[in-house]
Parts: sequence; structure tokens; C-alpha cells
Amino acid sequence: MEKKTLTFKLSDDGYYELLKYMPYFRKVHLFGIIGVFVISAVLFLSLNHSFQESASTSSQLIFEHILQVMFPALLAFGISLVVLLVFYLYFRFRINAFLKKSARRLKEKYQPANDEEYVIVFDQDLNAFVLGNRQQQIEIGQNLKVVSTSRHLLFYDGDEKSQSKFYIPKDGDIEHEETVAYMTDYLKKTSGVQYEEKGKRPS
Repeated sequence: MEKKTLTFKLSDDGYYELLKYMPYFRKVHLFGIIGVFVISAVLFLSLNHSFQESASTSSQLIFEHILQVMFPALLAFGISLVVLLVFYLYFRFRINAFLKKSARRLKEKYQPANDEEYVIVFDQDLNAFVLGNRQQQIEIGQNLKVVSTSRHLLFYDGDEKSQSKFYIPKDGDIEHEETVAYMTDYLKKTSGVQYEEKGKRPS
């Protein structure tokens, strides 16, 4: 079988998506979101308890009694909602900043000398990808996870905390796009490879 070679310019956007959809990072991100909601829920319960204790519920009128109970609860909910929104936006901001900084570092790490194009060889005889000048081989097998987004194919190999990872842009000249289409079909049909779609290309 023939080898198929892909050459392209490395980009911050490519590495940004590569980190964003990294399985380990997605778990950390999920736990962070859950943590924000838990903090907000605890804050609501605490504020509601404090407001209810300070509210007078001695009124004999049912309507006034309901207002005295509901108003502190609504106030506590409103404050908790604002805190939740602030924490969530701050969390997203910090995550986004971290991803951009890390993506830039990865690009600088793997960028060939003299701003040359990065080379990936799809070798079906080896059943592997051969990456860059370092000739690192990533076997196409059970440890390989592929995530397809609207702009890139993202590859993750090995243990979640120390996995090898790389990406291939979908856009390029006709030969590049035909190779990506052929490779995508091959990966979908290969037993053991985890293939996941994360976005359709715009029509």
C-alpha cells in the first residue's frame, strides 16, 4: 500500500481544539463546572436559611405568611444565580486563557525550523502515522481515539494523562482534502479505533 503524505502550517487554532477536546481535559472541565454549581447550591441553601431565620413569620394571614417565606427564598436564589453566573464566566475565561497559552507553547514546540510546513505520513504498511522530523510513530489501533470537528481531525493515543496527540486540518488543496477524506473513511472502518464526530462542516 502507498504512503500518503500531508503537509500543512501549524496553527494556534489547531492546537487549541486539540487541547479542548482532549479526553482528560474534558473530564477536568466537567468536574470544574460541577464544582461551580455545587458551590452555588450550597450558597443558596445557606443564604436561604439565614434569610428565613431573620424573616418574621408571625403573621396569621396566609398571603402575608407566604410572602414572608417566599421573599427570602427568592432573594437567596437571585443572589446565588448572580454568583453562579460570575463564577461560571470567570471559570470559562480562565480555561480559555489557559488553552490559548498552552496551544501557543505546543505550536512553538513542534514548529519546524524556518517556519516550514509540518509533515505527517499516513503509512498503511506500518498501520501508523509518522509525525514530523522526529519520525514519531502513532499506531492505528485500540489506543487511538479520533475526534472530528468542523475544521480538524484530532488524534489522541495512549493513557489519558500522558497521551501522544496531534491534529490534521481538513482544509487544504484538492489533494490534501482527498487524502483526509480517504484517511477518515479508513479510520472509521478500522476495528478498535474510537471515532467521534463533534461538529459538521458548514455547507
